[in-house]
Amino acid sequence: MFVRPSLSCLVSALLALPLAAAAAPDDAAAPDAAVSTPEIWLNVGGFSRHFDRSNRYNERNFGFGIEWRTSEQFAFMAGVYDNSLGKHSQYAAVNWQPWSLGPVKLGAAIGVMNGYPSLKRGGTFFAALPMASIEGRRFGINLGIIPSMKNVDGAFMLQFKLRVN
Repeated sequence: MFVRPSLSCLVSALLALPLAAAAAPDDAAAPDAAVSTPEIWLNVGGFSRHFDRSNRYNERNFGFGIEWRTSEQFAFMAGVYDNSLGKHSQYAAVNWQPWSLGPVKLGAAIGVMNGYPSLKRGGTFFAALPMASIEGRRFGINLGIIPSMKNVDGAFMLQFKLRVN
């Protein structure tokens, strides 16, 4: 029997990751400049632009998300949104961005999500996508690329975010 996790389960798992990382020995941690105060960012979903324009996808993917940046390289993300198929999706991920090009942080978001009928019948699956972020004092953006695969039409993804602390 497959049990679909609720958003509260996904958020709880996401919040447990930093605690586990904090419990790791200091010598096991990779060198990473910690931000002076963890940054909390909110978003209201985002927009997508699909590579295959012949399908009529929902490209206004509104919802709610939170991002907790604990260092220059790591942010923990969770949220809900209306996906490109008009279904509700939930996600929890780690945004690992070890490279930068000027103000642009580059890396990948790796985590779990659900709500796509062609993948695990809408259930939870692992996902990874290249992610770039630009963050100012109060406003930022995340830009991701969803790769085209067997059951997935690829797209560009854009999120606008607001820092609340």
